Amino acid sequence: MDGIKSAVMAVCAVSAARCVIGSIVSASKLKNQVMSLLNLLLAFVMTAPFAQGFVNFTMPDISSFETIEAEYPGDLYSEALKTETEANISDVLGQQLTAAGINYASIVTDVNISADYSISISSVTVTAEDFEAAALIIKSCLGVETEVIKGAD
Repeated sequence: MDGIKSAVMAVCAVSAARCVIGSIVSASKLKNQVMSLLNLLLAFVMTAPFAQGFVNFTMPDISSFETIEAEYPGDLYSEALKTETEANISDVLGQQLTAAGINYASIVTDVNISADYSISISSVTVTAEDFEAAALIIKSCLGVETEVIKGAD
């Protein structure tokens, strides 16, 4: 904000000086040369803030952004859907285990999403103190055919 304010004040000051000097030298032989110099000075003052912006401008580091290798936007959508679905299922299962009083360290859900976007849960990996009780709760939530794998302690 201060940069804009000082730029506007500089343009006003140069414009006022241009008018005063222009009226003083209006009768002299050097009128055209003086007015050309003042016009150049005004142009310089008006473009200086933009030139400073270009000098200080830097491109962001593209390598810092995480990208997913995908050929089509549909692949991006499928990958995002898979990631969100796994996280949501893991959160809900964690809430169920907490409600049952079972302490757990991690829950990792593996889902498959078919071409028609139907979701099937392949397996759930659980690291818990009471693995058998956790497996029973997970199977009661997701179905007995769900594979529950004991995670590393």
